[in-house]
Amino acid sequence: MTQKEKLWILGCGDLGARLALNIDRKQYSVYGMRRNPLVALASKRRADAVNWRRGDATKVGDIERLLADGADIILATFTPDEHTPSGYQRAYVETARALSEAVSRLPKPPRMVIWASSTRVYGQSGDDFLDEQTLPVPSGFQGEALLAAEDIIHSAIPGACIVRFAGIYGPGRDRLLSQVRAGRCAPPQPPQFSNRIHVDDCIGFLLHLVERHKQGWKPEPLYIGADSKPVPMYELQQWLVKAMGYTSAHLREIVQTSERRSKKLSNQRMLASGYQLKYPDYKVGYSALLEAEG
Repeated sequence: MTQKEKLWILGCGDLGARLALNIDRKQYSVYGMRRNPLVALASKRRADAVNWRRGDATKVGDIERLLADGADIILATFTPDEHTPSGYQRAYVETARALSEAVSRLPKPPRMVIWASSTRVYGQSGDDFLDEQTLPVPSGFQGEALLAAEDIIHSAIPGACIVRFAGIYGPGRDRLLSQVRAGRCAPPQPPQFSNRIHVDDCIGFLLHLVERHKQGWKPEPLYIGADSKPVPMYELQQWLVKAMGYTSAHLREIVQTSERRSKKLSNQRMLASGYQLKYPDYKVGYSALLEAEG
């Protein structure tokens, strides 16, 4: 019988727990590291899908201690505990430094390290598509911290794979639906292009990377994780309002979103890896989400 590989998810929250529920547990043992695992258990994530461990990912010693018995794959899925410059520094830069140092000390390096980042590193606007070759120009402390963490990981961990996810939506991630229900929308002009990916495709792509790498395939060092159709936010909200059974007049409050730049992201590298999107555009994804809500 083939020995199970050990998959460690650092900062194991919603994304990590979903991945644990979808991975083949005959092939992998999944361990999740959090400062307080009881929070995850209290939120009704299945306890049997993840072997929860307490640890602070900003501390090299905690990571070393937990990974001492081996880690075949390390997946880092951190989120800030507060949306401040210090919160982002802790969540990304400090954890990247700690993880890089801890991995360098392991007696046996993991076969794969995946770092989940965000397309927020792209602060620029424009009509041209941005891809992995585009130089990121962060426009705020969030993007600056995300990019600094990526640089640390790429410099310190050869072969690490970074995935920059666009806006994630799906069950439990329905902020846009709540805005539409409240009658709020983006201005129609100028168009503010937005990019997103269904949470099932986030999980699906991460599992795709893990499985293909196991077969000997070498991933690119960087991917953009997004669906295939960037769309102006106003256009998306107009479609949603009809799909939800409202009239166009329901969207009555124009909300300026100047801190979010209009951009179009290319997912061609992700598709070239062989991954097939379950929800290739917002219409397919949100239709499934609304149907599930009943």
